[in-house]
Amino acid sequence: MAARRGVWAFVLIITIVGIAVFAAALALRGPRTRNHAPAAPAVLVWNVPSTIVEGEPPHRLFGMDWLRRSQPSVLDIVRALDRAATDHHVRALVLHIDRLDWGWGKLAEVRDAVARVRRLGKPVYAIVESGGDAEYFLASVAGVVALPPAAVLQVNGLMASAMFFKGTFDKLDVHPNFAHAGQYKSAAESYTRQDMSGPSREAMDALLDDIYGVLVDSLASARGLTPDSVRALIDSGPYPAGLALERGLVDTLLYAPDVDSLAVLDTGDRTDTESFTRYAGRPGWSESHVAYVAAAGTIAEGRSRFVAMGDMVLGSETFCATLRDLREDESIRAVVLRVDSPGGDAQASDEMWREVERLNAVKPVVVSMSDLAASGGYYLSAGARRIVAQPSTLTGSIGVFGGKLNILGLYHKLGLNVETLQRGRNAGMMSEVKDFDPSEAAAFQAQIDTTYRLFLRRVSDGRAIDLVMADSVGRGRVWSGRAAVTYGLVDTLGGIRVAYRLAARAAGIAPRATIDLQEFPHARRTFIDVLLDAWYPDDEDGEARGPAAALLQTLPPVAHAWLTAAAFPAGRTLTLLPWSITIR
Repeated sequence: MAARRGVWAFVLIITIVGIAVFAAALALRGPRTRNHAPAAPAVLVWNVPSTIVEGEPPHRLFGMDWLRRSQPSVLDIVRALDRAATDHHVRALVLHIDRLDWGWGKLAEVRDAVARVRRLGKPVYAIVESGGDAEYFLASVAGVVALPPAAVLQVNGLMASAMFFKGTFDKLDVHPNFAHAGQYKSAAESYTRQDMSGPSREAMDALLDDIYGVLVDSLASARGLTPDSVRALIDSGPYPAGLALERGLVDTLLYAPDVDSLAVLDTGDRTDTESFTRYAGRPGWSESHVAYVAAAGTIAEGRSRFVAMGDMVLGSETFCATLRDLREDESIRAVVLRVDSPGGDAQASDEMWREVERLNAVKPVVVSMSDLAASGGYYLSAGARRIVAQPSTLTGSIGVFGGKLNILGLYHKLGLNVETLQRGRNAGMMSEVKDFDPSEAAAFQAQIDTTYRLFLRRVSDGRAIDLVMADSVGRGRVWSGRAAVTYGLVDTLGGIRVAYRLAARAAGIAPRATIDLQEFPHARRTFIDVLLDAWYPDDEDGEARGPAAALLQTLPPVAHAWLTAAAFPAGRTLTLLPWSITIR
């Protein structure tokens, strides 16, 4: 019997070792862990992914990280495009664009990088296989813009929409109990109203005007048209392929493979096509003295992680530990902090702000804002030395809200009842089966007001403005990056390259022509990640395939964010953007 157990133990050990070797081999394969450069002249073809990430948290074996798989980040893509612009092996770049679920900040970041490729003499081609304003915004920077013959170009303007739950709550006999600080802090309106308040509508109209202005100006510049002509074209959209060609919105009608062939033919050289994502790969850790930290996701306490439904959580524990390590790392002389967050928990935001401030006191920290750096995302940014944003970044939202839902009426509809006993006047204050009484409502409003005043002090100190000015640009109002520069919330417009150069200059480092950044924290891939890659492989351009990915793609970003926010305890004070509003 002992001999048999010994045999089984030996077999088990051999099996574990074999699996480990197999996993290691898989982890080292493919484009994510090496720089790939074509050995011969090539046309880079990029199947632009429908989603794009700013970075990945360190993986944990028993987390939900495996629901979302590794793919090139915005930094990876920008660095690869900059490298391609000067790589003599790269003859041209082709973009295949099909239904992008990116925010306007990421679109502008990548569009600017593509423009640099073209500006440095490389031909750029783009085909919009389907999509509208966002997809065309990216494609328009190409020298040749194509459309399939049977496609429709859905360029017809932008729309902001908001969802309100008050009517549903009334039907369910659910009573929202919320408080907010800042007349424009409209996040709670989704629960407490059936339509936009006057201040909320005013702020959203201004924001929509700014983003629309960015779109119009960008298209006019790219296509050699006047802004008025672009507005007229948008008002007459959408466009069947033939009409889009006739109106000068596109240059040719071709199928996707034919665009690739056109690019190869136009090079006049013996070239072949090469996957852009393979070319990008995952760059190895550099020896740069400038660190890059991606702060992406809804802010919460604990570790950074992916949660069910694939939403990213920016954990204060992970973030603060990373910044403490960088503060003590003598090889790091400056930090670029890439923020893509709608905010979240107020206490976690304040802890993160403190670590940014402490790091900035020792080494310059420059924030690069992505799609969102609002509410808690702006809170932590306020501790940095300089702030850089895209014109279409959503930022500001300096305000606070919080509350709870009383669901006793819903229980009654279901035939349930709840009786409670308490000791202490406010013991049941956060109970989900009662409304705030007047004294509880006053106490909770005071709590919200206190957090708002603290938020204002952080902004006042970080931006070197007085509290009255901080309040005038605060009050929960969301600003575009373009407007935020005017009001002093942002220092300058631009992307990662601008932030890198500002950080290097502040640290006395000569900035290189290409971005030279070392990423933190280092993401670790788990065994589950590796097995998923093996059994449900990505396509060659990094798009996740498989049941989990298909499920996630059916849910809009609004659903992801509110599902994450719903996990916060009742009564938690939140610095969170009104995620029920999207611009598309």
